[in-house]
Amino acid sequence: MSPLIAPQPFLLTIFGASGDLAKLKIFPNLYRLAEFKRLPKQYYIIGFSRTPKTREEFHRDFSASISAAVGSELKTEVLTELLNHVYYFSGQYSEIQSFQAYRTFFEHVAGTKKITHLAYFSVPSAIYKDIISNLAAIRQNSDDLRLILEKPFGQSRASAEELFHFALQHFNEQQFYLLDHYLGKTAVRSMLRLRESNRILSHMMRGYEIANIQISAFENFGVKERASYFDQVGTMKDFLQSHLLQMLALLTMSIPIEQNAASLQRERYAMLSAIACPCSERNVVMGQYASYLKENGIPKSSRTETFAAVRLLVDRLDWHGVPMYIRTGKQLSKKHTYAVVELKKFPFQRPGEAPNRLIFELYPVERLTITLVNRLGEIDSFQELSLSQSIGCSIEEGCLPEYATLMLDVLRGEKKYFLSFPEIIAQWNVADQIVRLVEEQKVKLEKYADGSEGPKSQHALPAMDGFAWFNL
Repeated sequence: MSPLIAPQPFLLTIFGASGDLAKLKIFPNLYRLAEFKRLPKQYYIIGFSRTPKTREEFHRDFSASISAAVGSELKTEVLTELLNHVYYFSGQYSEIQSFQAYRTFFEHVAGTKKITHLAYFSVPSAIYKDIISNLAAIRQNSDDLRLILEKPFGQSRASAEELFHFALQHFNEQQFYLLDHYLGKTAVRSMLRLRESNRILSHMMRGYEIANIQISAFENFGVKERASYFDQVGTMKDFLQSHLLQMLALLTMSIPIEQNAASLQRERYAMLSAIACPCSERNVVMGQYASYLKENGIPKSSRTETFAAVRLLVDRLDWHGVPMYIRTGKQLSKKHTYAVVELKKFPFQRPGEAPNRLIFELYPVERLTITLVNRLGEIDSFQELSLSQSIGCSIEEGCLPEYATLMLDVLRGEKKYFLSFPEIIAQWNVADQIVRLVEEQKVKLEKYADGSEGPKSQHALPAMDGFAWFNL
């Protein structure tokens, strides 16, 4: 069977099927899998939620979310066929009786033969334990169960470790697929794939050749409908702790000889666990956009950050002294996500000459750019050259969105681009130190204007090392 098609058969249960994540991401991406014929003939999808609802009512919600996401591109025949595989079950996550009834419903839908069962946790992490323990209670020895857990996994290192130990009392680690949707992005996966396949690029991206690394992720909107969730976690936990640290790991990790999940997870962990946060007010900048306290659902006294910038180092010989700068924020002047690898200059190069850079863009385009310097006739005259190439593809070209890509990986049992528990713990090690500074009010929370570039003090981070943020 083609690796691009899921093995058959399978049953996917979506816990939290009435929630925003299911409607905005999961349902539309199931449609994309069906549209591009990536699903087998025999499969079942069960929406599990506390809300009482008929199958027909669920079909209407399911269809409406897909229609809103796909728009005029919607293919009615694809949606109609997909709905033939979609069912609904109403139950309580904390009650074993609901899960016993669900098991009966499960077997009524799919029969009692051996089948791959996917359990997608589209619920707040506070509900994870109830679902994990109840699924364990109704499982049978023949079950092939894979549990897909969305970030955030815990709210700190301590809570993540506690949840980790709880989970492993009920299932083995191999059954968990810890999902960070950034690892489904073509451009993010290309950060490592390009290094693996191109010797010249691999040599350029070694620590002793690099002056600094910068990762920027800007959003030009506020918290929108996520106000209650966001105010509890903030930008640091919501974005930097997960997506951006994973990007940093892919840019700097050693390339494993064996291309399997265990090898990739081990090398990512090696980098993440070596990150040193010289955590002080000098190396951390936190901000809050001016209108944040006026958002619906936000307490007037909230000190939650909507912008975060940090300066990090790595405790490894090959990366000694190479600073890493990461910044992310909301309600900024533009929506743009990119990583910049700035190479060292020769000692004899003129001060005005720009350094060579590798620029990985994720949004609004997926593109790799290499900047070079060409000296012209006079010794102090030069021009910058840019070599750019797309590293992504579109729906029109037959490429899947990141959630669909990751769901297909789960169906195939492929875990290379899913996190391991040690990686999550290492990421929390970094985040906890930074969050502690904020909680102890050792870092000033700076107000910044809506639609601006963020707090002005962010520029002090690279300036400490003689560098500046590179803005595209």
